[in-house]
Amino acid sequence: MWRVVASLLGAVLALWTHVARANPPLVHLEVESCDSLDATSITRIFAADLGTPLTAAVGADVTEVNIGCEGEHVVVRVKDPLSRKSVRRSFDPKSFGNQGQSRLIAIAASELVLACWAELAANPTPQVLGEGEPVAADTLETARKAVKARAKAAAPSMRDAADNPFDTDEPINPYRDQLSAPETRPPRETPAPVVFQRVTAVLSVRSFVRGDGTLFGGGARFGQDRFGVVSWAADALVEGGTLKAQNVTSTSFGGSLAFYLHGGPATFRFGGGLRAGVLAFSDGPSLAAWGWPMFVSSLTLRWGPAVLDLGGETGLVDVLVHHNQGLRGVWVSGQAGLGFVL
Repeated sequence: MWRVVASLLGAVLALWTHVARANPPLVHLEVESCDSLDATSITRIFAADLGTPLTAAVGADVTEVNIGCEGEHVVVRVKDPLSRKSVRRSFDPKSFGNQGQSRLIAIAASELVLACWAELAANPTPQVLGEGEPVAADTLETARKAVKARAKAAAPSMRDAADNPFDTDEPINPYRDQLSAPETRPPRETPAPVVFQRVTAVLSVRSFVRGDGTLFGGGARFGQDRFGVVSWAADALVEGGTLKAQNVTSTSFGGSLAFYLHGGPATFRFGGGLRAGVLAFSDGPSLAAWGWPMFVSSLTLRWGPAVLDLGGETGLVDVLVHHNQGLRGVWVSGQAGLGFVL
């Protein structure tokens, strides 16, 4: 009994070793003389891409590949006794450009051979056999292994063997997924609105066109660009100087809404707003409240987290100030701010 079991195991092991060590299918390649092709390069690249040895002999179990020229076209012919089929494909070498013609033709010929052998894995027992004599079973098996190895190399991300049509010995359709699965497109991503927030320390100068006086000072500003076109800003400024020949301190708060255009490190803005505050005169307890509608414009330059703001404001004022003197007319303001992006 043990002798019988040992004999069977030995026979199975010998058969398995024979199949595992079987030589890859032999391929015979002929490249006709063509001015546009390099026969040496085609032979080298074809053998390396196919992964099987080339042979000078022609036989019943040798796949024959012929590459030649017909007019301005390159024609690849494959006569494969393993799958019992002959295929032909022609190419216009002009579409390849001046470089890489021989490489592309060699790869195309290799893929044509693998396409013939793929049927051995997809349909190992066809109901209707093609013309030709049957080939040894181990030769057919090595052809299937060559197709499997090529499929694995072309799809390394397929971790599940069930998803790889050539990673199983069961008869399958290699075009299963293309026939059954509907075409799907990845959802189009909607870009998130760009939000650009900045905080700056501001230096300002404000002058009245009629010569009523000039104020100098500074403060802080917070601004935000969003929704692709709209920008807003808010600030607090303390300025001092002379108005109507009197020393005065102005404390004001401003708000603006503008449209902006972004290009590279620069952002341009133009819009309007309101500035309101209190004037305090140094020679008495007199105070005057005022509000100035204004037009605003600015240019922001950004370098990494740092920003430089250059801006201007203009508007009209009509207010009763110290000693019943009126402050009326056009005013302009120039501002420079240095800060950072939040």
